[in-house]
Amino acid sequence: MTPPITLSDGRKVVVVQDEAAIAAAVCEEFVAAAKANIQAKGAFSVALPGGSIVAALEKLPKDAFDASKVHVFFCNERIGEGKCYKGAMKSLVTPCGIPAEQVYKVGEGAPEEVAKAYEATLKSAPSHVVGRSASGLPQVDLVLLGTGEDGHVCSLHPNKKEIKASGNGTAIIPINEGGKTSITVSLDFICGAKKVVLSAAKAARAPMVLRALRSNSGSYDCPASMVAAADTTWLCDKDSMAAYIEKSVVDPPVESLNSFWDIPGMKPGVLTGGLAWALMRFAKAKNFAMPAVNCTTTSSVNAVLEAGMKLGRPVIIQFSQGGSAFFGGKSLPNKEQQASILGAIAGASYVRAVAPAYGIPVLVHSDHCAKKLLPWFDGMLEYDEYFYSIKGEPLFSSHMLDLSEEPHDENIGICAKYLQRMAKVDLILEMEIGITGGVEDGVDNSGVSNDKLYSTPEEVWQVYETLAPISEKFTIAAAFGNVHGVYKPGNVILRPELLGRFQEHAGKILHRKHPLNFVFHGGSGSEKEKIDEALGHGVVKMNVDTDTQWAYWAGILDFYETNEHFLQGQIGNPNGLDKPNKSYYDPRKWNREAELSMAKRVQESCKDLKNV
Repeated sequence: MTPPITLSDGRKVVVVQDEAAIAAAVCEEFVAAAKANIQAKGAFSVALPGGSIVAALEKLPKDAFDASKVHVFFCNERIGEGKCYKGAMKSLVTPCGIPAEQVYKVGEGAPEEVAKAYEATLKSAPSHVVGRSASGLPQVDLVLLGTGEDGHVCSLHPNKKEIKASGNGTAIIPINEGGKTSITVSLDFICGAKKVVLSAAKAARAPMVLRALRSNSGSYDCPASMVAAADTTWLCDKDSMAAYIEKSVVDPPVESLNSFWDIPGMKPGVLTGGLAWALMRFAKAKNFAMPAVNCTTTSSVNAVLEAGMKLGRPVIIQFSQGGSAFFGGKSLPNKEQQASILGAIAGASYVRAVAPAYGIPVLVHSDHCAKKLLPWFDGMLEYDEYFYSIKGEPLFSSHMLDLSEEPHDENIGICAKYLQRMAKVDLILEMEIGITGGVEDGVDNSGVSNDKLYSTPEEVWQVYETLAPISEKFTIAAAFGNVHGVYKPGNVILRPELLGRFQEHAGKILHRKHPLNFVFHGGSGSEKEKIDEALGHGVVKMNVDTDTQWAYWAGILDFYETNEHFLQGQIGNPNGLDKPNKSYYDPRKWNREAELSMAKRVQESCKDLKNV
């Protein structure tokens, strides 16, 4: 048995040779949990499924634990058939000598009444047998689960109402499909257990395992992916883990790392794919965010890189559609977004060329893309796919779609369509819901109604529910009163506490703390305390543009005011009418002052975001 793999969300994965080795590992987990709980509190409670998992318990060593202290419950059961009960009696109860009165058989009758009665049975058990979880539901010591090729566990099937009941605070759920009645434990019950062990064997389950083990991206499409008890262990054989291993997933437990340099594979220069995503997760775990600064020239790119180098911290360089056109050259035609596509590719390529020399990790991102600008997005994505075919990674780290002005369902639908394509080349998607007020890059939202400046928990959850089955690599720019620019937004109030509510809503369903990754738009001019509060709610990136634009100009303005008498002509200054002024008007001179001023402002943003 190889050492367990610990995922970034805390789940453990044990990889063994084959299905027989999984069965042996199930027995080991059972014995260890039984001995520990009997010693600690004089009883051990276990919830069992049917099938191969309970059959594996036939190989339990009969004298390894005190069978008289074991209490057996069932994860699911077809009413009137009792298959799970019969399997447990054959493989566990009779061979081990567990008292019959400590085996809690599912009753008969209407499924609603049977479910209610079985939940009452759990709740009425002595507290040292069945405790209470943090949510107040019955808590058993161990839940053993098999997994289906489609990711179902117990009778919780993909996208069915039973799995969607997660977060409702019910332990047992009735099922009536086509006259076939049964009950199943809920996801809330499973996630409230002291320990959960899931098993997955054979190559047919490899796609499911790859999906289920994506950290912090559990969703209804794969119920196994949503199992998130405080102590959750997966038992997989080499065949079921093949796709996961082949993909070389980068998913370190970032909370335990001291520095982003401790992330396996971390390097200076542009990051993409799993490495870029790991850096974002590290930022979230360590309660800081990276400034994402809009750049339009190599000079502004250099200023951002210099700021990061001086602090020894990661930064994000991003290009808007207009900024990309400027980078490529304003004289170029752009009717079909060709100049913006060219400029974005040129800008990203420049960052790739010089960033390693600055000795820091860098993400390259494209900023707001409205529906009318999708040809720009398409052009960048096509080049990412081309670059991936040659280099094995995309040119960019991430792209943003801003379809917030479109109907909510259309916004999410288009984003999902693009994410399916982006996931194939390891790109991160940033999407926006709600509207960021103010004016930026020619987009004027200064007159938008206030209600559109605030997203709702249900809207945010709909985004997660749709995108998580496709890829874990997405961030949400949810609206909480954000406004571009540094002028007063009228009656709008920045409310970062809403991000906390969004996290709470999703976390209740997913049984995870802070499962969402947010982006803070309109960061320029925001109050420091509001920024600080937003960081505590899962913000990993904050856009900065207006403040750095001013800082760049201020560097030039200060230089001009200081050296005004040397900037009135090519020749002639206070030192003499025939003295040359080239050393003052040389663009390298005043551009450098602009860079220094902008770099200083980027460093300030890093400090505001605790990226120091």
